[in-house]
This record gives sequence, C-alpha cells and structure tokens, in this order.
Amino acid sequence: MENLKEVTFTSRYWILLLPAILMAADILTGWIQATINGTWDSTKMRKGLYRKSGELLVVLLSYVIYIGINLPVDIPAFIAGYIVVMELLSVCENLNQAGLPVPTWITKRLNKVAKDLTEEDPMGPVKDKKDSADNKAE
Repeated sequence: MENLKEVTFTSRYWILLLPAILMAADILTGWIQATINGTWDSTKMRKGLYRKSGELLVVLLSYVIYIGINLPVDIPAFIAGYIVVMELLSVCENLNQAGLPVPTWITKRLNKVAKDLTEEDPMGPVKDKKDSADNKAE
C-alpha cells in the first residue's frame, strides 16, 4: 500500500481521461467477448453503461469539489485510481473469457491492489468527533 500512496497522475486531466479510456476499453472488450461467446445481452450492456456513467460522474464531481473547496487530500486521484484498477481487472476478465489468456500474475497483482484499496484507508483511521471532544476534556 505504501507504493500506491506515491503514485500520481502526470496531469490533472488524466484523472478524468484515464478512467474514461479504460471504461471504453472495458465496454469494447465486453462486447467482443459477448459476441465471441454468443452471450450478447442488451439489458446487461445497458446496466453496465449506466454504472460506468455513474462512476465518471463521481470522478467529475469529486474533482469539482476538490477544486471548489481546495481540499488538502487528493480525493479525485484516489477515486480515479480505484476505478482504473477495477477497469483493468474487468478488461483482463473479458479478454480471458474471449479466449485470450492473460497471465495470472497480472490478475493476481491487480486483485491485490484492489483489495488494498478497498480494505486500507489511505488517510489513516477516522477519529470520531465524540472521541476527540472526550480527549480534549481530559
């Protein structure tokens, strides 16, 4: 997890572009694997597009809030990084299902990063306001 904290985007634009590009790659590889396997389902595709639209909206809104409030923590980069890892995993799954083997070390590493991102808070433990008030009173 320490290495993940040092990863930064080379430009603020990539916070919006990279997730969008990888979402497009996920949609394309999903369409390809569904066509190859004969499992095309427009309802599933539509739900996926709605989910991806929501994810892009979250990245965009977090970026607007980050700029508007001038937060000290780069929340948009963290959210975008999480989405990037999830989309890379999804692309790997689609490629595997389409018959193009992806080396297991790649998916294992991406799964480890995803697990680290979902289990460990990069900003540390959150202190309860009540606990802080009790500590000041002592």
